[in-house]
Amino acid sequence: MTPPSYFRSALRLIAIFVAIVAFAVPAGSGPKALWQGAHFTEQDRDAAIERGLEFIYRIASNPEYFARLGHDMVFCFYTISNTAKNPRLREMARRMGEERARQWRHDNPAPPIGDPDDLYVFVSGEQAAEKFLGPAPQVKARVQAAAEHFSAIDFLRFDPRREPPPADIPERCPKCNYQNPRGATACQKCQTALTFRSRYDVWLDALVASYAGDTYGVKLGAAYPEVLQWISRMRPYATPKDEQEFDSISYALTHLVYTLNDYNKYRVSPTWLPQEFRFLRTNISEAERYEDPEMLGEFMDTLRAFGEDESTPEIRAGMESLLSKQNPDGSWGDPAETDIYTRYHTTWTVIDGLRQYSYAGERLRVPNLLPLLAADRHNLSAQRKTKAAH
Repeated sequence: MTPPSYFRSALRLIAIFVAIVAFAVPAGSGPKALWQGAHFTEQDRDAAIERGLEFIYRIASNPEYFARLGHDMVFCFYTISNTAKNPRLREMARRMGEERARQWRHDNPAPPIGDPDDLYVFVSGEQAAEKFLGPAPQVKARVQAAAEHFSAIDFLRFDPRREPPPADIPERCPKCNYQNPRGATACQKCQTALTFRSRYDVWLDALVASYAGDTYGVKLGAAYPEVLQWISRMRPYATPKDEQEFDSISYALTHLVYTLNDYNKYRVSPTWLPQEFRFLRTNISEAERYEDPEMLGEFMDTLRAFGEDESTPEIRAGMESLLSKQNPDGSWGDPAETDIYTRYHTTWTVIDGLRQYSYAGERLRVPNLLPLLAADRHNLSAQRKTKAAH
């Protein structure tokens, strides 16, 4: 039976439409795999990152959380808005960061002047806020005046102009939270037994605090080069004997890179930091073995800064692992975790491990820091020459 003429015409129109669509849409233009054989697409990655950023923004919009951690959250939004390759992600972070920066300045109109730790937190928030909103010269002048009343020991627990990061600084008392003086083995307030901080933890805190002060333009006890100069005493990086030591060394090295390259604004050459690059590349599998997404994210973004990308097996394995473990609320990590810092900071580091960067060339934040990184190599060369001469 022959179809009616109007039906034949409709079939011809459908065939023409299908042909036009087939011609206009090239083969393979659908979701693109991150690499050949990957379980996830570029769209999967971008969507996961955006969900993660929205989760952080929800945390930052909670007044209770923002009052305690807003300084760090504003900095999170700034670094993403400043370095993300994806323009949509940059704009999302910029809008979120600018809005939160205004709130931070509203809530913190003047620096605290009576406590060095509180003053450091204020500097961290203000140096991030001014990236979005511009400087506040009168506030900075008050910060400078307040900082002059405190010493390097007040800010950093040691004086890097005189000694390397020490191993005799006690952790805060686990019972009463009192910060005891150096060398104390029992709390002076409640007599609870104390443990000492890893010297890598002490170095990490000093690197971050001096970076914040230098980039803001206020000296928080010591300048960044005075802290960095002890890199030769922190090397070599031994194989950690347990997870706690692994954490201490790893986070010190990732933050060494962040404070040198302005939190992923620049690439860094593995030849400048060969021991650090080797440790991170060799041990990234340990971060996966410990099932620690926060640490894995930091390994990945520092290795990206060294030039690794989705073509390397370390980054591929890390991306597959992280993309498969995002929580329904957009976060990463244990959703039952009660420490809100851990919830959002883990998500931040995973975002940084997954995303691509718009690097502004290969250099250090302050190029004249490069000789400090090579100091121990020069010393080693001199020692070899001396031995050869004998």
